[in-house]
Amino acid sequence: MAILNRRQLLAVALMLLSGCSYERTIRYTLEPPEQTLILEATGYAVVESQPGSSYEDKLLLAMAASRQDAYRQLAEQLYGKKLTASSSAEQSVLLEDTVQSQVQGVIKGAELIEATVDGKLFVTRLKLDTANLITLPQASLTPASPRQKWWR
Repeated sequence: MAILNRRQLLAVALMLLSGCSYERTIRYTLEPPEQTLILEATGYAVVESQPGSSYEDKLLLAMAASRQDAYRQLAEQLYGKKLTASSSAEQSVLLEDTVQSQVQGVIKGAELIEATVDGKLFVTRLKLDTANLITLPQASLTPASPRQKWWR
């Protein structure tokens, strides 16, 4: 067995100790926002344009479509809308211009205000009080006090 010289021993010790580091855990407390908003959204759907053999089938599908439209509008207000646009031109002539939009989010606690037939439309109105939201995007993160114990 070969005996390591001092340089090799020092190099091995440095490699072994370099993996050791101090880990610091920062705990955060959730604080409610100072000002809350009440968001309202209205969804519409045309009853006659829905597929179905009877008026009742069309009405049920219009109810679902208008509710989905109202929830989409709430998500758009709460989270925003992602837009993707592209254009193509050849010799200074616009050939194609497309815009796509996407909304993604989770809506919890929305209150149904109204779901009625208004002429040829089915209308759904929703309300969302942001004070009731217990989700991370609505809370501000501030470091906990160093005197505050994490287990309390």
